[in-house]
Amino acid sequence: MGGDVEHVLAAIARAAERHDRADLRARVEVAQARLADPACRVVVCGEFKKGKSSLVNALLGARVCATDADVATAIPTYVRYGERLEAHVLDEESPGSSRGAAVAGAELDTVATGHAGPSARALEIRLPRELLAGGLVLVDTPGISGGLASTHAGIALRALAVADVLVFVTDAGAELGAAEIEFLTQAAALCPVVLGAVTRVDLYPQWRRIVAADADHLRAAGLSIDLFPLSAPLRHHGLREGDRDLLLESGYPQLTARLAAEHAGVAGSGGASAAAVGASVVGQLVAELTAQRRGLDADPAAQEQRQAWARAREQAADLRTAGSRWQQVLFDRMADLGAEVELDLTVRIRALRREASDRIAQMPPARLAADLGPWLQQRTTELLLDHQSVVRSHADQVADAVAEQFGSAAAELRRGLDLGGDEPGAVRDIAFALTGSASASRLDMGLVALRGGSAGAMITHAAGLVLGLAFPVVLPAALVLSTVLAGKSWQSAQKAQLRALRADTDRAVAGYLEEVDTAARKDTRDAVRRLQRRLRETFSARASELFTTATRSAESLSTSLTGDDEARATRRAELDSELDALRSLQREVGGLLTGLLPVPA
Repeated sequence: MGGDVEHVLAAIARAAERHDRADLRARVEVAQARLADPACRVVVCGEFKKGKSSLVNALLGARVCATDADVATAIPTYVRYGERLEAHVLDEESPGSSRGAAVAGAELDTVATGHAGPSARALEIRLPRELLAGGLVLVDTPGISGGLASTHAGIALRALAVADVLVFVTDAGAELGAAEIEFLTQAAALCPVVLGAVTRVDLYPQWRRIVAADADHLRAAGLSIDLFPLSAPLRHHGLREGDRDLLLESGYPQLTARLAAEHAGVAGSGGASAAAVGASVVGQLVAELTAQRRGLDADPAAQEQRQAWARAREQAADLRTAGSRWQQVLFDRMADLGAEVELDLTVRIRALRREASDRIAQMPPARLAADLGPWLQQRTTELLLDHQSVVRSHADQVADAVAEQFGSAAAELRRGLDLGGDEPGAVRDIAFALTGSASASRLDMGLVALRGGSAGAMITHAAGLVLGLAFPVVLPAALVLSTVLAGKSWQSAQKAQLRALRADTDRAVAGYLEEVDTAARKDTRDAVRRLQRRLRETFSARASELFTTATRSAESLSTSLTGDDEARATRRAELDSELDALRSLQREVGGLLTGLLPVPA
């Protein structure tokens, strides 16, 4: 059905160009571009040495990710389609999908395992594979040993913020542990689809028992996750020998089929969004030409119609002003959102600060040095994830309120002019405009939650065990503690010395949390501003389109009355033919949209 939508959109774009509606054509072109690149991001993550990179290699039938026993993935590796094998480093100077320095094939392992310099934040690999040709992107992430307490948990969770599918990798050597279940619980709240891959079933005869036990653990945690038993060696051997039975036994065809189905679902959602844009655009073209046609007939109701279009132009002009109701709702609700999320972060940071102080005061000295760092890493990640959920929830409410206000005004305008305000294409166009904004904010919000493992709040162990790299302001306090601890151990310290050490540790934790607060607060503010800008731009563009349609239609009613009878008859025939074609497109795109929209529950 995606090809049908592309065909209809192309016809609608040509119609918009014929009728000198560059604004409408531009919107269709944006929808066409999104439809042509239905990216489906599949993030592969799990604990260290469970077979994540081997799984990616087996899916592709090529060795693109490092799998040696003595190395481990240290930065995310994005594998997408390309006409030939090529790789680039993505660093601080080339964020997102921008290309960085080219990487030779022999250097892929060096880069992926973190030896490309401190600025390298990801590796992008492109290669020609049928699995990737439709837009599917595989993301190999660093291991998360220790669950949310892992220093790499944030990197994996950050990738999940923009993922469509998560493939969580464990192996058949042992059942899922508490840390893995904890991570999956958080991941399921971030990613719409979570799958489980149980690797190395060829090495463990008891793999069926392990898979069954894993399924029980997931059900007990309230998680609905399908598990796929896999064997990479069987997959590679089957590919080399062309042995279909071995390929099926490897489990990879089943996983590939599931990924293809999820990709199709993502593409279908994009098709519905594109069809909604097409329905909106063709509806405005039909309205404009219908106004011209009525003017040519010297219809007694033409004067009334001109007045209706004049009123519509005023309504559309009001929608464009800063004083419009939807703009006021946007301004007020975004101000409320900013205050609410700032307060939420403040309350959470203060609570964690008190919790850490209590822990420092109460923990036995022997345990404090070993346990404080991992505990603080985990609690910080949990705090920021919870804060992210609050930001996203409030942002969705703001977007809903703005869309409802704008949609009501736009629907009233459409109904007054017989623009089909109650048809799916007209109403759903507003809904999909909202969805696009909310989806964009999803990426923005992801930046907030995952400071714990990226350029932000890497844990600084206050007891001087492992020094973080991201917050220099914390390092002096931690270094002082390291110096103190080098001369006297916690176990042998006197009470006064213990109090001083606890106080120094408490100050180091406080400094760390201040840096977490600063970084998270900045990201939250930036995300709120981006969301406000996106909502304003989206609905302002729709208001401008309606204003142009109303203005041109009102003018058409007046100018159509000029000219002799023969010219009017010729123009009438042209308009009748064009309206027939546009209405045919309108019916076609409406049918496609109805078929693509989810069935109400």
